[in-house]
Amino acid sequence: MVINMENGMYQKSYEIREKLYDVIVIGGGTAGSAAAIASAMEGAYTLIVERNSYLGGSASGGQVTPMMQNGIKGRIGRSYINEVILKKMAEEGYSADDSHGNDGWFNTEMLKFTLEEIFTDYNGEILYNTELIDTVVEDGKIKGILIHNKSGLLLIRGKIFIDCTGDAVAAYDAGVPCVTGEEISHSNQAMSLRFMVGNIKIGKLKSFLKEIGEPDILEYPFVEIAALWEWDTPFSSIFKQGVKDQVIKSDDCKYIQAFSVPGMPGVMSFNCPEIPKIKDALDPVSISKAVIIGRKMIKRLYRFLKIYLPGFEESFLMSVAEMPGIRESRRIKGKYVLSEEDYACRAKFDDAIARTAYPIDIHGHMDEKKKEIAPMKKGEYFEIPYRCLVTDNIDNLLVAGRCISSTFTAQSSIRIQPTCRAMGEAAGIAASYCVRSGIKANELDGGIVKDRMMERVIK
Repeated sequence: MVINMENGMYQKSYEIREKLYDVIVIGGGTAGSAAAIASAMEGAYTLIVERNSYLGGSASGGQVTPMMQNGIKGRIGRSYINEVILKKMAEEGYSADDSHGNDGWFNTEMLKFTLEEIFTDYNGEILYNTELIDTVVEDGKIKGILIHNKSGLLLIRGKIFIDCTGDAVAAYDAGVPCVTGEEISHSNQAMSLRFMVGNIKIGKLKSFLKEIGEPDILEYPFVEIAALWEWDTPFSSIFKQGVKDQVIKSDDCKYIQAFSVPGMPGVMSFNCPEIPKIKDALDPVSISKAVIIGRKMIKRLYRFLKIYLPGFEESFLMSVAEMPGIRESRRIKGKYVLSEEDYACRAKFDDAIARTAYPIDIHGHMDEKKKEIAPMKKGEYFEIPYRCLVTDNIDNLLVAGRCISSTFTAQSSIRIQPTCRAMGEAAGIAASYCVRSGIKANELDGGIVKDRMMERVIK
């Protein structure tokens, strides 16, 4: 590896690892863990390269719980891997269904254990605390990836690579054309920084909400609280009073949402604050600034909660997420670009690998397109084709998660966890099949992947 320096050249050698993996998954987050599990289940020798010391990404380290639902009833829109994960967690008391059939409630800390156990049970290998440095590309194929950890620089080799970094880092390094943000301004969706509060008297909180006239649609111990600044509700008025009293700022409560957590009695996970005015999700300076601003907002919010909400008097700030919630950043230009037109016409594809009815959900942007597109009615959905996961540029690369090939607006509908797990599962199945069959990932008939996914779900 040669690095150009201002006053000369600096050369750094790296070790080449002898092992040759069938499949290397870069990023073990929501899509990456599902991709790796699916690949290993299909018999491929699979490695996850993960920069953190746990799997799950935003779902675990980012504390994004519960999962938003994809809006499709029954098993037609389900990911088999998602069901495997939730079933194992439910058996151990760390996920749950509410009375409305939402099975997306889960414990963020225990998810780390669950994903790791499932993957390693299929002989998968993990390299934690390891960063991707670069890709080695020859003749339209990735021959290996250069990584860095405490051992230094290392080149690891694989047959098929799956980019699940969320930011399309491996694809971008390999020369795949990419875009970021809204197509004209290139600004990204707003980021959030989540936090958890412990020792809340949930029953007391629910009684208070009932007293002030807030609808209580969930049975104890489930609870969700939500408020938007523009809402004229009893709960929103409490936050507005906090602003008037100068305990919090208006930006702190533009968007408030919190949920109880299975297996953590007295704990609530807050899906806020949303960080204002930070629109570059690929700039390390901007991301660092977002985290710093977010922590200041959380400190004010927690103080407010203790003063204004019954049930929080003896609570404590339990944790702040280890990473900001980045909803969208870089996206590849694949063989097919999923668009808002596909959403609007409820598009179906022969090579569909995921389905969703989740709405267009853009944070931090006044998007006229969102107003123009009719929301899904009951029973409606649109599909994501396999071609959004592959590119003409690299034969042995798949991409899964929020960075697949799509427009800015369409991406806002497909970025939720169940859909990302389905995309990861599809990538893992495809990668394993390509290894066995000697087929290029970008020439594989996506209908084969679709059939395998449907076979598993029906089973």
